Amino acid sequence: MNSILDTFDSLSITLLETLKRFPLASLSAFLASLILILLIEIEYSPTNEIVLLANKVAFVLTLGIFLFPVLYLLNRSIFFKLIGIGVLVAYFYFLPLEIDTLAVLRHMLLILALFFMFFWAPFLNTNISNKNIWEWTMKILIILLVTIILTLTFYGVFYILMFSLRELFEVEVLDKRYWQFIILVLGLFSVNFFLSQMPKYICLLQLKKYTRVGAVFTKYILTPITMLYMFVLFAYIVKILLLGLWNEVTIDWMIIGFTFFAIATYMFWTPLVERLHSNFRNLIWGSLFVLSIILALSIWIRLIDGLTLEMLYLILLFDVWLMLISLYFLFFENASYKWLFFSISLFIGLSQSEYVIDWLLLLMR
Repeated sequence: MNSILDTFDSLSITLLETLKRFPLASLSAFLASLILILLIEIEYSPTNEIVLLANKVAFVLTLGIFLFPVLYLLNRSIFFKLIGIGVLVAYFYFLPLEIDTLAVLRHMLLILALFFMFFWAPFLNTNISNKNIWEWTMKILIILLVTIILTLTFYGVFYILMFSLRELFEVEVLDKRYWQFIILVLGLFSVNFFLSQMPKYICLLQLKKYTRVGAVFTKYILTPITMLYMFVLFAYIVKILLLGLWNEVTIDWMIIGFTFFAIATYMFWTPLVERLHSNFRNLIWGSLFVLSIILALSIWIRLIDGLTLEMLYLILLFDVWLMLISLYFLFFENASYKWLFFSISLFIGLSQSEYVIDWLLLLMR
C-alpha cells in the first residue's frame, strides 16, 4: 500500500513540476484535445462556422504545444511566454477559417521547424561542444521514441479491450471512440510525459559513451551503408551525365535521402572520437557540397524546360541550405551542430514566408 502511495506521490510531483515548467504547453495540449474530441463527437461539419472556428482554434493550439517549450528553452522569462501568446494570436489571425491541404502542409512544416529548435535553443547563447549537443539531441530523440512507444501501447491496450468487449459481450463501440481515445492520450499523457522527461538542468547533462551495440551500429552498419549509398549515387549521376538523361530522370529524393544519411553518420561518430578526422569531414561535407551543385543544375535545367518554380520551391530552398551548411562545415573546423539545427529551423521557417516565395519567383523570371 505504501509503495502505491509513494508511486502516486512521485507521479503527482512530476506532473506538478511539468505544469510549473511548461504550463502553456500543457494547457494548449489539453484544450486542443478537448476541442478535437468534441468536434469528433458532434461529427465535424465544414459548413458550420462555429465548428470551423473551433477547428481553427485547435489547429493553432497544436502549434503552441511545440512553441512554448522551445521558448522556455530559449529564455525562461515571462516575456518570452507573452511572445509565444502573441505569435499564436497572429497565426490565428492570418490562418484561413477553412483549413485546406496547403495550410496543413505549412502547419506541419512549422511544427517541424519548432521541433528542430529543441536541439539548438538551449545553446543559442552558449559556447558548448558538439559532444554535449549530440548528447542532448540523443536525449530528446530517446524521450520522443519512448513517448511514441508508450502512446502506442496505451492505444493497443484500449483496442484489445474494445475488441474483446465486441467479440465476447457483443458490445458495439463506435469508430469515433478510437479517435477520441488516441487524442485524449496524446493531449493528457503524451505531451506531459515528453515534457516531464526533459532534463531540468541542461548543463548537468552527463556525456556518455556508446554501448557496444551503438559503436558496432555506427562503425559497421551505418557508415558502410552511407559509403555504399554515396558510391551508388555518384555512379548514377555519372551515368546521367554520360547519357544525357537530365530531362528524363530526377535525382532530388536520392540526394535528399543521402543528405540525411550522411549527416546522421557524421554526427553518430561524435561520441566515438575526440575529434573527427579531417579526411572524413571533407569526404562527408565535400560530397554534400558537390551534390548541392548537381541538384542546382538539375533544378536549372527543369526550369529552362518550362517547369514552374512553384513546383521546385522547397527543393530549391533545400539546395541553398545544403550548399551553405556544407561550406560551413568544410571551412570551419570547429563548426557547431547547433548552427546545423538552427539553419534547418531557419530555412523551414523561411519556406513558409510569402515574401521569400515572391522574391524567388521574381528572381527566376
